[in-house]
Amino acid sequence: MKSVEREMMELKLITEHKQDFLPLLALADSPKFIKNYLERGELYVFEDKAVALVTKEVDGSYEIQNFAVAVSFQGRGFGKIFMLELCRKYSGQTLLVRTDEYTAKFYEKCGFTAFKRVKNYFPEKYGERIFDKGRELIDNIYLKVELT
Repeated sequence: MKSVEREMMELKLITEHKQDFLPLLALADSPKFIKNYLERGELYVFEDKAVALVTKEVDGSYEIQNFAVAVSFQGRGFGKIFMLELCRKYSGQTLLVRTDEYTAKFYEKCGFTAFKRVKNYFPEKYGERIFDKGRELIDNIYLKVELT
């Protein structure tokens, strides 16, 4: 498949009916956890193919709580373009994310740096073994980027 063309991208802030995007959000997190941050965060939709939910934290930083790309658009550069647009939106801020050890590689390619690892996070949080694309998720990796 051909890579996504950057010129045709549009980042939209969603302020109402955020629950309409639960199917996309659920690609990156369990619906029972999404409800904890859905209404308090800023929800961005990218070309109706990807979503990101960002919350402002007490220390003034911003945290990506959820970042998901529709399966048919994964592996084509779409997520990286989306992340670049999201970083542009938060220019001048610190942007944090917590993720698994596999997805951390994506964030590192986008300029994030890992600074903390929580061992055995996923089995303890979810109370069962969690798999993504056939890989078991164990540790939680914290990453951040200082946007200028």
